[in-house]
Amino acid sequence: MTRYLVAAMLALACQPALGQGIAVCTLSADKKTVTVTASNPYQQVMACEVNCHMALPDGIATVVCVKPVPAGAKDFVMCAQTAKDGRIYTRVRETQANCPNPAAPASSDAKDNDEDEDSEELINKLQKQGQDFIERQRRR
Repeated sequence: MTRYLVAAMLALACQPALGQGIAVCTLSADKKTVTVTASNPYQQVMACEVNCHMALPDGIATVVCVKPVPAGAKDFVMCAQTAKDGRIYTRVRETQANCPNPAAPASSDAKDNDEDEDSEELINKLQKQGQDFIERQRRR
């Protein structure tokens, strides 16, 4: 039993690492330029959006790159951005990449519509209950 628990924990610990290699934010040696690179393991062009959250001496800045990555590309340079006004970045705080599999089927809008209808129905029900409560209070 313990083996299965350890194996499951190990699998969960490794899972985030698999998705993080798609895009990388790299800080230059002079700490003035951020370069965003991406790799595309798919057989089709991959639309990719990467947000690099960079630490500054007095806050944070975000470098955003949105660009298609060619099929099979490795370390494709999406963009490079230099800090403005002579500022420097101190480090990469976080990298967020949204690079979905281009071969994956599109998400179903029918499910979203069902959820919207359920939410609207619930809102209407709660509004009616509130109005009924107000009417009962007025009668007293």
